[in-house]
Amino acid sequence: SITFDPDKNVFLVVYNSRIPLDDVIPSEFRQAGHREQQALPAMTNRQHLSLWLSSLAAMKTESGERPIVVIVGTFALDPEVDIFAARENLQPLLTQFKNTLDIRAVYFLDNSKPTSKEMLNFRNYLAGLICKCVDNTTQETPLSFLKSEWAIRNCIRSPFLSVSEFSRLAEHVAGVHPSHVGSLLRYLHHHNVVRYFH
Repeated sequence: SITFDPDKNVFLVVYNSRIPLDDVIPSEFRQAGHREQQALPAMTNRQHLSLWLSSLAAMKTESGERPIVVIVGTFALDPEVDIFAARENLQPLLTQFKNTLDIRAVYFLDNSKPTSKEMLNFRNYLAGLICKCVDNTTQETPLSFLKSEWAIRNCIRSPFLSVSEFSRLAEHVAGVHPSHVGSLLRYLHHHNVVRYFH
């Protein structure tokens, strides 16, 4: 859950799409993350998804809006995964929770390929969705800020950068207009990406 205030949450529900929905989840997956506790009880992939979705559906927001959910099936490029069939098999669950959850999207991704077109499209979608929840603005400007933040965290090796160099980078990577650089710097400073600027 990416939480900004009690009324603005985006919940990412991830499941292993290599395991058919009506197959019991193997014990090694059920034990992951529960080494010091008792492993999760035996249940099918469908039951496990339903458990998480039911928990989210039970949440109440102050505004009365349904919790926002994005579902992701992993290992989608595994030869054994039929994405069309997997999407069809999810439909009964989506129908079951349509009145209690705002399920915005369902993605099938290969998490071993973080730079694939599908993964990048998913990241852009999620970033835009989060920005809309936070700022209630259009997607373009906040998303360009997030792209700039990604570039600084992953591409810049020097701890120092002139404002003009930064402005050129933000425009090249994310299409940030020079007139918005001041706002971008304040955003990055607020998120501890930029420590000092003048």
